[in-house]
Amino acid sequence: MKCENCGAEMGEATVCKFCGHTAPQKEAVQNVTINYYGTAPGAEAVPPLVAPVVAPVVQPIYQPVVQQVSDKSKVVAIVIWLIFGLFGGHQFYAGKMKMGLVYFFTVGLFSIGWLVDGISLFTGTFKDQHGYPIKN
Repeated sequence: MKCENCGAEMGEATVCKFCGHTAPQKEAVQNVTINYYGTAPGAEAVPPLVAPVVAPVVQPIYQPVVQQVSDKSKVVAIVIWLIFGLFGGHQFYAGKMKMGLVYFFTVGLFSIGWLVDGISLFTGTFKDQHGYPIKN
């Protein structure tokens, strides 16, 4: 440290040995708490620059659609259709109780429904109560 009066080197002394000038006392360092933003209390707080969080792009996994098939037998359904079809036997076998009752009281929807169901049984588009085709 240099003397403010004469400019001589003083070192750590408080009084200059050349001119006798007394150096001003150093102020005691106070403990300053630094807040989250890196500034002292009372200073202007500026939030840190943070890059926006961007979620990673996830490519969807495409899986082949597995066709559900009924556990009912196609051969059994055709045999029931031939014997009891006008009275809704094949509808009861497929689990469609309400449609079976309609066929029972209308004689297979006046035989037209019976014929349509026979075509759908042979082509494999006849479905059970869950909407699965009877193909096995």
